[in-house]
Amino acid sequence: MDSDWQNRIEQNSRNDAWVWAPVSWEWWQVIQLVLAIIGILGNLLVMLVIFWPGRRRCATDILIGALAAADFLASIFFIPHRQVIQLPDTIAGELYCRIIQTSVLVRISISASIFTLTTISIERLMAVRFPIWFQRLFSPKRISIAVIVIWIAAFIVNIQSLYAYFVTEDRQCVLSFPLAFHRFLDVCLFILEYSLPVVVMVTSHAWTIYILRQRQATSLRQVIKGRVLQTLLIVIITFIICHTPLWFSLLVFNFGDFQFTHFFNLLSQCFVILRFANFCVNPFIYAARMPKFRKALKDLFMRNSIRGSRGIHSLFAGDGEGGTSDTRDTRANATETFEA
Repeated sequence: MDSDWQNRIEQNSRNDAWVWAPVSWEWWQVIQLVLAIIGILGNLLVMLVIFWPGRRRCATDILIGALAAADFLASIFFIPHRQVIQLPDTIAGELYCRIIQTSVLVRISISASIFTLTTISIERLMAVRFPIWFQRLFSPKRISIAVIVIWIAAFIVNIQSLYAYFVTEDRQCVLSFPLAFHRFLDVCLFILEYSLPVVVMVTSHAWTIYILRQRQATSLRQVIKGRVLQTLLIVIITFIICHTPLWFSLLVFNFGDFQFTHFFNLLSQCFVILRFANFCVNPFIYAARMPKFRKALKDLFMRNSIRGSRGIHSLFAGDGEGGTSDTRDTRANATETFEA
């Protein structure tokens, strides 16, 4: 009796044990850590600048801040961590399998980032093409609600990871769906998170640029809008360059007759790194293209200057979009625009 009881205790202890892989810092993990740190610091600065108390925020500011928040979280979840060889047969093991092992938090943040960038493209088109409707529809309060809806949509799109994976008897985290259904989900994600957003972004910006060219953009307001549009266009082009290789490689690997060799493993790691480089590059684009953003960064580290300011004008709005822009703000916008 004592022997049987002891065997059961030993068996339970083995089932409840976490078996971790040894820590090995490969070259791609080092790059992954560097990109994560840059993304965390850069997007944190963007959020501090935009959401600093007392700053006026237009719809574009809130969306840019939401984009930085999504990229900030994606960078945090992108930090390398130890891998598990065997999971315990417990609730903690199941949660680890379905949340950490599947990287669902990273994918939710990526989806939120993509959907936010798509919304920004539509918001810019509305600001130029339908300015009256823009003032009514894109208020800061409604944009804040839209950001919440974006995160809910990102969660729904990636919710399958919470019930599609489970821990087997040999304590491995495996996919419960058939391969055909898994391929179907990959196609759906390709459409929802890449094809459709890219079409909307490119179409919206092409239409907006066409409208501005038709108006010959000679007024101060159109010049400022043009600068914001150019900056966001660079952000979108960077997004397409960084995300395209990984998406098409995933489709090739899923539907092509390829063996997963060392070369393809190396290539996929490069594509993953390229994709996540997108989440740390946007702050550098803002700093290079937006004089107001550079000035706001400088003021962020000069507390006396920030504390003495009242009603600081928004960063990514043209004249009249900030809601209560006065003449002094307009002149400041003009000076910063033509000094760049």
